[in-house]
Amino acid sequence: MDDIKKQSKLKELAIQFCKFYLFSLLVTVLQYLMLTFLPGFFAKVTDWGNYDCYLIPLFHTGYHIFNYSAADGGMAYFAGYAVTLFVAQCVNFPMQRNITFKSKGNILYQGMWYFIAFLLIFLVCNGLQAFYQPLLQTIFLKPAIYNIIITIINGGVQMFIYFPIYKIIFKS
Repeated sequence: MDDIKKQSKLKELAIQFCKFYLFSLLVTVLQYLMLTFLPGFFAKVTDWGNYDCYLIPLFHTGYHIFNYSAADGGMAYFAGYAVTLFVAQCVNFPMQRNITFKSKGNILYQGMWYFIAFLLIFLVCNGLQAFYQPLLQTIFLKPAIYNIIITIINGGVQMFIYFPIYKIIFKS
């Protein structure tokens, strides 16, 4: 009896992870498309691209969690990035909650913990990105190329952090 229960739980976990992964890929594609065009849009309709965006210094390293010089798109890039993440989470939360985990829990409670988890993971990933983005920009130069790599790195890191957290947040 225990083996059948274990197999059933493993099958359920595998199905959840596959759905989670599929939805994560969908959101990653959405993020890539938005990140490819939004910073340029903000630069075109505002003068934000002329302003550096250095927020939240990382100790005394010279890096910031948000580290966008005017040469790299500055505030226009940051605004495009922030809007992209917001939209992605607005798409991701209901899909993961309702379809992947079929949760019937308190949506406000889950939304609060989802936001807290998102904020913490967002800050950690941006802190890491502050170190590797300048290198990618130097190597690949074109935003369309380095944005793919940034999206893959961030998406991969986040995917392995988020799944176990969602298992906790979206308990029915």
